[in-house]
Amino acid sequence: MRWPAMGLLSASAVIDLTNVAAMAEYGLGSVVLYLIPTLVFLLPAAFVAAELGSTWPGGVFTWVHEALGEKWAFCAAWQQWVQNVIFYPLLLSFAAGNLAFVVSPELARSGPFNGAFVLAGFGLCAAVAMHGVRHASRFSVWSVVLGIVFPTVLLTVLMGGYLLGGHASATPLDARHVLPRWPGIGGLVLVVGNILAYGGVEVSAVHVREMRDARHGYPKAMAVMALLATLIFVFATLGVAVAVQREKLDLSAGLTQAFETYLSAYGLRWLTPVIALLFVLATLGSVLTWMLGPNHSLLLVGRKGLLPPFFQRTNLHGTPTALLGTQAVLVALLALVFFVAKDVNQVYWALDAMTTQLYIPMYGLMFVSALKLRRSRPDIPRGYRAPALPFLAWVGIVSCALAFIVGFVPPEQLGVKNPLAYVARLGGLVSTLAAVPFVLYARRRPEWRQPSA
Repeated sequence: MRWPAMGLLSASAVIDLTNVAAMAEYGLGSVVLYLIPTLVFLLPAAFVAAELGSTWPGGVFTWVHEALGEKWAFCAAWQQWVQNVIFYPLLLSFAAGNLAFVVSPELARSGPFNGAFVLAGFGLCAAVAMHGVRHASRFSVWSVVLGIVFPTVLLTVLMGGYLLGGHASATPLDARHVLPRWPGIGGLVLVVGNILAYGGVEVSAVHVREMRDARHGYPKAMAVMALLATLIFVFATLGVAVAVQREKLDLSAGLTQAFETYLSAYGLRWLTPVIALLFVLATLGSVLTWMLGPNHSLLLVGRKGLLPPFFQRTNLHGTPTALLGTQAVLVALLALVFFVAKDVNQVYWALDAMTTQLYIPMYGLMFVSALKLRRSRPDIPRGYRAPALPFLAWVGIVSCALAFIVGFVPPEQLGVKNPLAYVARLGGLVSTLAAVPFVLYARRRPEWRQPSA
């Protein structure tokens, strides 16, 4: 791959539009709520990943292994992989909401419809992933262009024409609304969770070895990803805020609602289903990208003797079939929750909270590793040397720590009546899943190691 393709592939991992409608509730203030995570998380993570990825190809396992040893490296790779199991249903339920808006808006709140779409969407992406990285990465890149970049540019143009044409904005756009209103501690969870809207910076690093001139190209790819992600999040959110009144906003289909408003103003409402299908395409591309990176990364980790031979199986295209099959089983179990849930939105927010708590510790390990490698391996020639790396790493560490703590506060949208029970359940789940790599590491056997590893 060339660096523009790597940049788009990285962007497909970072950019998911699941939080856009929720952030649109803050109107013009949402810009600040995106810029803060950009400054305290995205830029530090992108600069750190650029230095580590261009110096030690192989992804987060290699980086943490060089700094903290094999045990913690295995933990980091596992955290990256297991959060996907919960993230897939979250992404696919977002796509289900957009598709439902075209067919019948009531379906968006139907548990069986969401559950069925999660199963079908995951199965489709897995089928593509089975044909190897080359075909899957092409699908991911095109899904970003057609399902994210193009609709966002179109949404921005339509928003400008809508306002210049004399239509009233659904949200105030005067300067005094630039600073967002204080949402309270419960609403703050949404803001902190927005940090993980930029999660996935490191996912494509496992494919660095497939790049041309990776040492110079990978940092450029990170710059493309960071700029594209920030612009798309900001303009997509403002596009929704201007078009849809807060009380009428649907959290999963807000973008489609916005397009319907704009296109109706120009007599083009019939195009709305096409846009909704593009959002479904974008979601499938994001799911596919997450299938590629973490599964291949954990496969390489497993072949070092850290996973039983069964989980090291691949097909003729090199796809880690056993790991992908394991994810499929776990995703299917999570999809069943939609079938029995009384409120789809509650499942959506619960999945979002679990994903955040499982993913943030991995970034903490990545930032700590970057700090240690600067001190312990200063003479290793860097493909790219991040400016002020100690400062950036500490900003990232503090941001991750605060986000992890606040992440245990129940979101207002869940309507939790017993906060202590919520914290206990979430903490128990996170602790149980986080303990798995330590158990596997303690039980590892020499015969698990592949000679080629």
